[in-house]
Amino acid sequence: MIVRSCLWTVITTFLMLTATAQRKDSKYKGGVEMLKGLKFASLTFSTSSKNGKNENTPFVYYLDQKKSALTTRFDAGYLIKDNLGIGAGFLYGYKKNINRQQTPDGTITDFKSYEREFSFRPFVKNFLPLGNSKKFYIVVPTELQIGYGSRVTESTTNGILTRTFTGTNYYGIQMRPGLLAFLVDNFGVEVNVSAFGLSKSVEKTTSTGRPDSEIKNSDLSLKIDLLQLSLGFSLYFR
Repeated sequence: MIVRSCLWTVITTFLMLTATAQRKDSKYKGGVEMLKGLKFASLTFSTSSKNGKNENTPFVYYLDQKKSALTTRFDAGYLIKDNLGIGAGFLYGYKKNINRQQTPDGTITDFKSYEREFSFRPFVKNFLPLGNSKKFYIVVPTELQIGYGSRVTESTTNGILTRTFTGTNYYGIQMRPGLLAFLVDNFGVEVNVSAFGLSKSVEKTTSTGRPDSEIKNSDLSLKIDLLQLSLGFSLYFR
């Protein structure tokens, strides 16, 4: 309930700022000049859901399945010089998966999984204008990621319950180049894609009837990942 209240507060504030900004005149009709002192805020959502019955996969037959996911991010910052801004973002996400599955030998398992993620992401953002209209920009955000994720799973097979809790701390740096397009004065749409990333994580797991485990990971990515495409709505104002 507390997280949902915070999300609605952020959304309401963003909409109020949007309404205020639309009443101000812009030097460029439909565009914005990225000058020192300009402030900006953006809101990004990603959601998915799935309900299925009697789904056959190569390894498992799902008698019933319900999945849902939501990720939302709020960024705020300002330009410290022309075409260069700094700021910070906060990301929250959750996933839920509840299903009943049957293996080829006829064994039925009831499975539940709940995941949460919180992360703080300070960033530096470069703006490269495309043309003189100030309506389109190539943006190159470089951000530091500091986060925590948790996952709780429960599976019941032949009356035996197995519960697992996993907590993950991670940090890293990532570049997310993209395109910013202004639809109307001060209000734009921004599309970003993950391109370069370096991260480290520590994952600790506690499971029923099993020894605790700890896994440390280091990842370096030098490729553009189109599966991590994000779409956000941005507001620029003084």
